[in-house]
Amino acid sequence: MLVARGYKTELDPNNKQRTLLAKNAGAARYAYNWALSIKREAMQKREHIPNAIELHRQLNELKQTELDWMY
Repeated sequence: MLVARGYKTELDPNNKQRTLLAKNAGAARYAYNWALSIKREAMQKREHIPNAIELHRQLNELKQTELDWMY
């Protein structure tokens, strides 16, 4: 018989940790919206739609020049 178990973990971050969590969420949201806009633009122009690996490479290039705040 298979028994499934679940565990709940509650985070209790201090103010510094809470700020870092919010920054991480903001950077993730920015990256998602950036990639979505690239894909939508490619679809509208009926061009090649980049996959996740291509988008990662483009984002890493942008991080070195324009998006240094993501580090």
